[in-house]
Amino acid sequence: MARSRPPSRARNEDETPPMDWLAELAPELQLLILEAVDDFSDCAAVSLATPRLGLLAFGHDLARFKDPLFAVAMQHQLAQRAARGDGHRTRSKGEQQTPVTEAILRKYSADRRARQEHFPWLERVSPALCLSTGIRGLGSRRFEFWRLQRGDEPGALLRERSLQRGTIWHFTGEAGAERQGRTEY
Repeated sequence: MARSRPPSRARNEDETPPMDWLAELAPELQLLILEAVDDFSDCAAVSLATPRLGLLAFGHDLARFKDPLFAVAMQHQLAQRAARGDGHRTRSKGEQQTPVTEAILRKYSADRRARQEHFPWLERVSPALCLSTGIRGLGSRRFEFWRLQRGDEPGALLRERSLQRGTIWHFTGEAGAERQGRTEY
């Protein structure tokens, strides 16, 4: 383990405090703190508030910061900030949440690391547009499918996976006019 830095000198009352309080901690402690961040939205918020910490987490292969859902959370946080017109103010209780875009959800579902276990998080941050899953077919011809979900209304089919063979088919196009794109074996 690397040696910690010597403690910082005491501050005078006239000195302004640092913007990045964690910078004064040893890198090992910073990594322990980042490992404890357990929500993708919080990971994105930390990375945007202090880019140095996001790069540190990414550079040390912290799983949550390498997950494809982290990219969704970053895009969502940036959209929230853009919608508010203020890069730093947090959303108030009554303020409407910006949904995750269809393009981001399509890109996420196309990533082989995407997992159905993340759907509740997606629904929490973007209830107006999220992903849903289901099973169709019988016996050896059963398939798991992922769709866009607009409120209570099912949207376009994004991917389908054979439960017997594991083959995944990806789809493009609007609901009712989907076309098969690529296939993963």
